[in-house]
Amino acid sequence: MTLGDKLDTRTLRQRCTAHVREAIIAGSIAPGEHIIETRLADELNVSRGTLREALRPLEAEGLLVSDGRGHLSVRTMTATEISEVFQVRAALEVLAATLLATRPERASIAARLREALVPLKDDSREFAALLEADLGFHELVCELTGNSTLLKAWRQLVGQIEMMIIAAGPARASSRMRYAEHVGIADAIESGDVDRVRAVVSSHMDDFATKYLHDVAITVWSLSRRPGSRQLHRINFRGLPAKAVGPS
Repeated sequence: MTLGDKLDTRTLRQRCTAHVREAIIAGSIAPGEHIIETRLADELNVSRGTLREALRPLEAEGLLVSDGRGHLSVRTMTATEISEVFQVRAALEVLAATLLATRPERASIAARLREALVPLKDDSREFAALLEADLGFHELVCELTGNSTLLKAWRQLVGQIEMMIIAAGPARASSRMRYAEHVGIADAIESGDVDRVRAVVSSHMDDFATKYLHDVAITVWSLSRRPGSRQLHRINFRGLPAKAVGPS
């Protein structure tokens, strides 16, 4: 059955967008891979015009990037980009969590956040479902502040956040999307202790930034081991030593 045969309430363009997004998350279309419009349009049984319209939201989200000549590819994240994204993300989420910690209804807020984390208790869930639950929790932290500007700023980072998680690979990334890794944020918010909230959220972001930066180092190391590759470049960024890094 082609995508066009599926029965749901979305438009054909929306279904195409969802299909490509799911393929990127699943790794069927890998980071750095070029989008071949003719092949993808045939696979989805749609016109190239419809496909191009469907790809625009993914480019806006940051999942796809253009080479300036009309060709799209799946985004790859450099160590510098990952560091920058986590710096901005940490600033936004620390602000959001501290705002929530000052609310008189913070206990009910924390309860909602814990409820959003329940899917992360199930190790059998598929990678896409874990990714949705993980990012959904962090988005909810921002959303519950009621600050639309903060929420909009956070959502602008989602595509880049997704790509660094996807690049880590389902097995590695899934091991990081766990209830225990996140519930401390809800607990800190409920405590009302702003200093504790800042420390917990900052530590969470620093820990995960280091892990995803390490993934970049592993990727570079792996590429350097391929026949004909050049000597491994030195990598220097926060959380990792300034030397060649191999698998841990």
